[in-house]
Amino acid sequence: MKKMFLYIIMAFTLFVNVFAAEDIQVVLEQPALSEVKSGDSLKYNLIVNLPKNFKEKYSSFSVTLLLDSALEVKNSKFLNQEESQGKLDIRGTSIKGKDQNIITINANDLSVIKGEKLNLEIETRVKNDVGSSSNLKNSFVLSYVDKGGETKSDQKNLESSTKTQNGTLTIKDVYDGSKEIIGQTEKNAMVKLAIDKKFVSNVISDSEGNFKLENLDLKEGSIIRIVAETKDKEASLDYIVKAKIESKKSSELVNDNNDEKELYSTIKTLEKLTDYVDFAKNLSTAKTSNVNEKRIRAAIASAEYIVVKNEVSTDEINKSLEELQKSIEVIRLPYMSGVSKDRFAPNEKITRAEAASVLKRIIDDKAAANDISSFRDIKESDWFYDNIVFIEKKGLIAGYKDGTFRPREAMTRAQFASMMANYLKLQVGNNPIDFKDVKEDFWARDAINTLSSHGIMVGKSKNEFKPNEKITRAEAATIFNKVLDRKINKSFLDKYSKNPFKDLKRDHWAYYQVIEITAK
Repeated sequence: MKKMFLYIIMAFTLFVNVFAAEDIQVVLEQPALSEVKSGDSLKYNLIVNLPKNFKEKYSSFSVTLLLDSALEVKNSKFLNQEESQGKLDIRGTSIKGKDQNIITINANDLSVIKGEKLNLEIETRVKNDVGSSSNLKNSFVLSYVDKGGETKSDQKNLESSTKTQNGTLTIKDVYDGSKEIIGQTEKNAMVKLAIDKKFVSNVISDSEGNFKLENLDLKEGSIIRIVAETKDKEASLDYIVKAKIESKKSSELVNDNNDEKELYSTIKTLEKLTDYVDFAKNLSTAKTSNVNEKRIRAAIASAEYIVVKNEVSTDEINKSLEELQKSIEVIRLPYMSGVSKDRFAPNEKITRAEAASVLKRIIDDKAAANDISSFRDIKESDWFYDNIVFIEKKGLIAGYKDGTFRPREAMTRAQFASMMANYLKLQVGNNPIDFKDVKEDFWARDAINTLSSHGIMVGKSKNEFKPNEKITRAEAATIFNKVLDRKINKSFLDKYSKNPFKDLKRDHWAYYQVIEITAK
């Protein structure tokens, strides 16, 4: 099952940290130094390796690096890629009260990425003496949305180990005075150990890949290198032995450290705010009031300031996100709803009453009809009475020659085209399609030509419009979105939409259209 995964990786004291979420691989290259003093400059490389088919497989991803409080970010830049605003961004901020810098790569449009690797160089300054670089605790968060996109979050901690090349290799944390190294690799692999560049011993892993290197006397700061080899696989890791005092500290971090949880929650909220800003910028405000338009512009500006602000509190992020969400809600209205709480019926035909009612909501949901219907089959007790009267008096829809409206009948594609053309009042575009089943004397020919020339309605095939065929609710949803200029942001909807409709599966051709028109 395709999912969105959120991984939190504790990158404590490694020379190189590698984490792979399925086939996106994140590597944090960091210096291994025996002594780090205040004022020193340290350079990190955050590398994202992507699979060959990443543009077909993923909609978006982000990598957020949380640096140790002893480090101050001075500069960050891609070494092999240009930034592209709103598509591929580098964003830096810090959290008030936490004294830690955050650097985030946001990739919302993968088409701008050149090649299959991103390399972000981060220059830092050390704020105070920290001893060995092994005392610097950096961490990164990887999140992504694939093309299938059922949303799920999962947090995982990475032990102090490195996976490289084409095999797997992990070890448990090793501390000053440790007598053994316990780890896991490929089954029946030759595992070789070197300490401070000197070969020490080797063992063979068991049938499940477990191994134990014994009779050791490890010292703080010693550099361990382990290589595991089989006939066709190889993996290696570099590790710096920790001080004993870190053992308790590490287990606390891995368990229920509230400060760490709050930090990661803040990172996730900041990422969400960034996503909502990008989404809000592309919302059409043509159908909203001046007041609501000014409100969302102000909310976007405020949120953009929060995103780029050098120092920001969790409370500021949450307040900005809440205001932006409320501003979006008053503009991105649900113009269609399901036939029941959990059914949209995308493949069922939309009735004439339903179609007229949706158009009335688009024009003015609160307007009263203040008139009576001329159709003899429309009663004041009908739920759709005011809607049909409103649309009728606007001259947007007509009934039948016998004086009926037939509200419960399915609407034909020609009738729908006529209603929408009357509403839009567009001129025929430059390239109307000559449908062979729409004759010159057909009553809705002008409407069909107008809408097809503007790409609002298309044929059922290249040369056929099927004017008398009944239009489905999914087709109507798609056309209403075009009329409203509601752009489909699949990446955003995959992350944040909630589909309540049991009969609307993600592989349905109009899945995103339905989610958008219902504002889910």
